[in-house]
Amino acid sequence: MNKKILIVFSLFFFFLIAATITFFLVSKKPCVKENLSVSKSNYVFGVDISHYQGRINWNSFVNSKHPIKFIFFRATMGANSVDKKYDENIDNGRNNKFIVGSYHFFRPDENSTMQFENFKNNASVNKGDLIPVLDIEHQSKFGNDSLMAQLKIWLNLAEAHYGIKPMIYTGSKFYKSFIKGNFDEYPVWIAAYSDKSEDLEMDWAFHQFTDKVRVKGVNTSVDGNNFKGKIEELKKHFCLN
Repeated sequence: MNKKILIVFSLFFFFLIAATITFFLVSKKPCVKENLSVSKSNYVFGVDISHYQGRINWNSFVNSKHPIKFIFFRATMGANSVDKKYDENIDNGRNNKFIVGSYHFFRPDENSTMQFENFKNNASVNKGDLIPVLDIEHQSKFGNDSLMAQLKIWLNLAEAHYGIKPMIYTGSKFYKSFIKGNFDEYPVWIAAYSDKSEDLEMDWAFHQFTDKVRVKGVNTSVDGNNFKGKIEELKKHFCLN
C-alpha cells in the first residue's frame, strides 16, 4: 500500500513539474529588440502586414519606438482568397489610431473582375483610410498584353467603386519592365530593398525599402515603408475623403 502511494505521489509531482516547465516555455514571449535605425529618415514611416506576421500583440506594438504612422494590410488574394488575419489586423490597426490601408494581391492568371469582386466584398475600406492598392509581382502565362488589360480592368473597377485612383504596388524591376509607360497616371508603391529612397529612378509615392524591420509585439520581421511627403499630404492626397 505504501509503495502504491509513493508511486502515485511520484507521478503527481512529475506531472506537476512538467506542466510548470511547459507553462513557462509557452507563456514566455520573446523580447524583440527593435532596430530603430532603419526608420530614422525625413520621410513618414509605416509598415505593411499580412498573416505571415502571425498573431500580433497590439499592446506591445503601439509602444514601439519606430515612428509608425500608417499600416497597409493584405486583404485578399486572387479571385477567392482572403488573408486569414485581415479582419483582426485592420480592426486592431484602426482601434489603435493608425492610418490603415488594404491591398489586393493580384494573381495574373485569374479573372480580374472576379478578383476585384473578392476585394470589394472582403476589404474594409472606409473614409480616412489609405487608397486601395493593387499588388502585382508576376507575369501572366497568357502574355503581357493580356496582363496589362486585366490590370486595367481591376484598376478601373476600383476607381469607379471607391471614387479615387488606386495605387499600384510592385518591384522596381517589374515596374521598369511592365508598369512604366502603361499606368503612369496611377500612384506607385515601389519595393526596392537595395536603393535609398532619394535615389529611386521613378516617380514613387511609397517606397518599401526593407523587409527587416523588428517591431515590438511581432515575432517576425516586418516590411518598412517611406511615404514621400508630410503626414498632411498623406491624409489629403492618399486617403479617402
